[in-house]
Amino acid sequence: MTPRLRLFAAIISLFLCSCASSYKPIMPSKVIYPPVDNDGLFSYRYNTLRLAGNKKLAKKEDKFNVRIVAIRIVNNSNRVLRYGYNFDLYSGSHKARILEPDVVSASVKQSVPIYLLYLLLTGMRFETSSSSIPIGLVIGPGITAGNMIVAGSANKRFREELVEYSIIEREIKAGETFYGLIGISDNSYMPLTLKITGNN
Repeated sequence: MTPRLRLFAAIISLFLCSCASSYKPIMPSKVIYPPVDNDGLFSYRYNTLRLAGNKKLAKKEDKFNVRIVAIRIVNNSNRVLRYGYNFDLYSGSHKARILEPDVVSASVKQSVPIYLLYLLLTGMRFETSSSSIPIGLVIGPGITAGNMIVAGSANKRFREELVEYSIIEREIKAGETFYGLIGISDNSYMPLTLKITGNN
């Protein structure tokens, strides 16, 4: 293999290792929840992005100190439960700072513009003894467009799942089991608890 071909192969390998990833839904109703309390009212699971196979997003979760948590709430009371009105979630001894879905998805997402760097491949040519083929004109824009589409679609699907399973402004009716996804601003994995307040 000539030095030019080795360089070409090295560049292609480098870029392929940083390809965009599609989003794999967490589906909180399918998550296996460990027991948390005796009455079974509340249970949760950390590391849901990584467990679902979204490694790129899981790395962003760590980088921006956001924890995506799957939760299950069983409303065995005779009243409607509303987060922030008659119940709260606590991280350790402090009230958990639950972020809006748009705030979470704006932080924990795949970068789309970064894939414009693939356009650097546009100038590549395949040299033979008798000709020079501008293969970069196809490879550069093609890989760029493909990765930007995949990353953009993954970010959109992630945001949609956060919105669908958001606890904010959600009413949990008496007898209902609610499955949700919450984003907590935290750099640790503190135990979570649910506390009912006196409001009706």
